[in-house]
Amino acid sequence: MAEVNYNKIGEELEKQELDAPNGVPPAHVYEQLLTIYLLQNDLTGAKFLWKRIPGSAKTANPELGQIWEVGQHLWQRDLPAVYTSLNHEWSQTVKDIMKALHERVRQRAVELVARAYTSISADDFAQLVGMGAEAAVVAAKSHGWGYDEPTRMILPIPRPPEPHTPTPSEEQLRRLADYVSFLEN
Repeated sequence: MAEVNYNKIGEELEKQELDAPNGVPPAHVYEQLLTIYLLQNDLTGAKFLWKRIPGSAKTANPELGQIWEVGQHLWQRDLPAVYTSLNHEWSQTVKDIMKALHERVRQRAVELVARAYTSISADDFAQLVGMGAEAAVVAAKSHGWGYDEPTRMILPIPRPPEPHTPTPSEEQLRRLADYVSFLEN
């Protein structure tokens, strides 16, 4: 199955919002754009979009409020509440995006645990990834992490840090320093 380019879809939806008559697009544009902002972890963009949406569109389409509830929990970094809010029967217009958001939130939580913890209880990890404790242990083991059965502690293995790639300006500065050093010697 081909990977959906949500960034491109988001750009198209932003264009539809700008080109809409009277500046008010159909509700599905708002729904999809709001969910894509959440998927991209652009919580500021989502918040400003929520403020832009006319009140009449919010009342006429209750799913917009449910999507924004997910955004509010993301803003507050309340992961258990995020998973609870995501556990909802979404309309066809946002169903796939919300599924991708659910997986992305879980993936970010796993990465956070890998960076921040040397050990974490299975119950705490389960809350952070929105799973039952047994499923969370299986997921942790699938990442190659250790599990201590008697204490019910998951032992994450930190990922090696990604190598630093110098920005073009840093590379230019390094070259300039090498050149000056060469001229002085």
